[in-house]
Order: sequence, then structure tokens, then C-alpha cells
Amino acid sequence: MTKTTFTNGTAVTPEFLNAINNPVFDDADFDGHFPRITDADLSSSPGNVKPEWQAFRDTLKVSAGTGLSASYLGGAIILPSGETSTIAPATVSLTNNATNYVYVRSTGVVEVGLFLPSRCIPLAKIVTVAGAISGAVIDLRPRFAITPLANAIKVFGGSGDEGDYNLASGSATLDRGFYYYRNFTVAAGATLTISPFARIFCSGTVSIAGTVNISQFSSGGTSFSTQVIGNIGGLPGSGPGGGSGSSPTGGQAYNYAATPYGSGGGSGFLSITSGSGAIAPGGRGNGGIWIEAAGAVSVSGAINARGENGGVGSVSGVGSSSGGGGGSGGLVLISSLTSITLTGAASIDVRGGNGGNGVGNGDGGGGGGGGQVVLISPTITTTATIQLTGGSKGTTAGTGSVGGGSGGGFGGAGGGQSAGSNGQLITRNILPVGN
Repeated sequence: MTKTTFTNGTAVTPEFLNAINNPVFDDADFDGHFPRITDADLSSSPGNVKPEWQAFRDTLKVSAGTGLSASYLGGAIILPSGETSTIAPATVSLTNNATNYVYVRSTGVVEVGLFLPSRCIPLAKIVTVAGAISGAVIDLRPRFAITPLANAIKVFGGSGDEGDYNLASGSATLDRGFYYYRNFTVAAGATLTISPFARIFCSGTVSIAGTVNISQFSSGGTSFSTQVIGNIGGLPGSGPGGGSGSSPTGGQAYNYAATPYGSGGGSGFLSITSGSGAIAPGGRGNGGIWIEAAGAVSVSGAINARGENGGVGSVSGVGSSSGGGGGSGGLVLISSLTSITLTGAASIDVRGGNGGNGVGNGDGGGGGGGGQVVLISPTITTTATIQLTGGSKGTTAGTGSVGGGSGGGFGGAGGGQSAGSNGQLITRNILPVGN
């Protein structure tokens, strides 16, 4: 029914009164229906709905500029400290042929990167190709995206509060246990020593093109000299898989979650008829490195976490000394919320240490077990050389009647009177947070 046209004498019906009491703005030609409200109908004066809505809508909005540039509008944000920071409009430069992210860092500064830090306000995603922006600017401002409840999700890769770590050349040592970096880089030609364990959290990316050497940590069975005539048994190595002193049973294997480093080999057995001698020490088990990154991890260099070889005893006079057990290899654990790439030039060595040689009629020490290499990420690509083998048994002298020290275990069991068992390569594919 079309809208009522009133003339002299036209009756006003209850239907008409009800219709105009419930107005609808849809351009329909019915009673109670009116033209649509457009932007031009609204007041632009301060304090009215239109300018208030536009200010809310456009706060920190990112728009495409010319070439490799983008601009953003201003606005106010609340920093982690609780302070309010006002951001002025400005322009940012983009990286060519890449996916760029525009975000507000926790310091209140607008930045552009190839990933989103764990602590930031995301603003936009922009793809660039051949010197220009390709496609539309994708709005990432929080009110336009589904995000996980911040305090219910673990911050993978940490906060990045220590800034970037960049070992461009020379050598350095990390020996303070836990680190919270943004980006972590060991350049080609540089050498980083981990002493003896480090857990490195990175809110950004990790690149290892140089060499990372992990120090040996868990002590082997100790050596000592004596002039006591008779038989003296060896001492066990330290760690959950420590090798027994002069025992046919090698150290047990165990999971990295229990203890993230290797175990030492047991020391050898000493038998003196006359004179003096020294017990062969067990080799030390290697330490470990545990990397957790929110961004991509790339390794094209070397990471070494090999167990120490068992030692060789000595006899001055008449007697025999068996070899010490080798220490186990260590832990190399790399996890990334984005991807892990180990190139063909990369190498990871977690081999167990070899057993020490016997002296007189001493048996060779058992080899240390191989360590553990653990890779955890949504995408894992590796053509690297990964060495996991257990250490070899030491050379037996004479009859070998004096048993050698057993090797320490970790990823693989240590050898009793044999080579150590191979370590483990563990790969696990995970989903990024929120999927």
C-alpha cells in the first residue's frame, strides 16, 4: 500500500498513526517510511555522532601511498606501563617484494617489519611487488580481527626485551642461562660458545650462519693417582644417565624434558701389582641449547654439542688400567612458531664421546650415547648433516681382563663394554597459536 495522500476530509486511521510512530528509513513509498539517511544528512560539528564515529574508525588507519610507502593516521594507545601515548600521523617505508607488517611496538613507536613481534598492536599487512604495493592494504587493527585472549595464551618466543643479538664477527660466550632477544644472529665466520646451557627466547627471527659450540658440562667419573696395591674401582659420571665406574652396564637414555643436557662417563678400573697408577677419567657429557622463536629460524652454519672422549689411565710398575667411558652428546632444541630451515651447508653434531683406551690388560671404556636434536615448528625443512652416533668403544689392551668405565647416556644409552647407542632426532609439527 502506497503512502497516504491527505486531502480535505481524508480520515486518519490507526494504521497510519502506528506507521509514523515507528519510522523506517529505507526509501520505500509507504506510510512511516522515509528516505535513507546519508552521510550528507549528518552534522560534522564536533561532538556529533558523525565526527566521533569517523575518529574511532580511522584511528591508526594505514593507507597505501606511492611506490614503497604507506601512511597512517594518528591516535592514542595505552602502553604496557599504563601510560597513554599519542601517535602523530606519518609515512613509513616498505620492503620491496615482501609481506610487510605495520605495527605499534610496546614503546609506542610505529614500525614496519617482516613479522609481527609478540608484543605489539598490529595495524596492517601490505604485500609489495616490483617496487609497488600489490593488492589492498589488509587492516589488522585489533577491533577488526579475532585474537586469542592475551593472558590465556603463552607468548611464544618471549618479549624481546633485550633487543637484537648480532654476533657479526669474532667470538663471544653466553653463560647466563636465559635470554630474551628480538632477533638473534650469528653471522658466517663468527663463533658463539654456549657455556654450558642456554635457553634463548626470540620474539623475531633466528639466523645461524656461523659456528655455535656448546661446552661439555656433566662431569665424568674422576681420576686420581694412587700407590695402593690392589684393585680400585672407577667412579660414576654425573647426570641422570651417568656411566658407572668400570661396569658392563652403560648409562641410561632419558628424555630432554627431564634434564636438557647430557651425562658423563664413568672412570676406569685400576689394578696395581707394584708401583703406582692413575685411574682413567670419564668423559664429560655435553650441555645444551634451547631456542624458541616466534619468527623463522634458519641454520646454515654449525652447531656442535659432542660428548667428551673418555680418558686413558696410567701405570708405573706392574698393573693394568681400563679406559674411561665417553660422555654423552648434548641437546640441540629449536622451536619456531613460523618455520625451521636447516640448509645443506648446515651441520649439527651431538655424537657421544669415544671410550678411552686400556693400558696393560685393561679393557677399553664404553662409548657415550648420542645426544638429542629436537625440531618443533609448523614447517620443518632440513637437508643438513645431523650426526647422532654413539661413541666407539676404546681399544682393549692385552687380555682386557680389567673392565672399562661405561659411557654416559642421553638420547641413546651409553655403552658398557661396547659402543654407545645412537641419539635421537625428534621432529614435531605444531599449529600456530589461534588455529
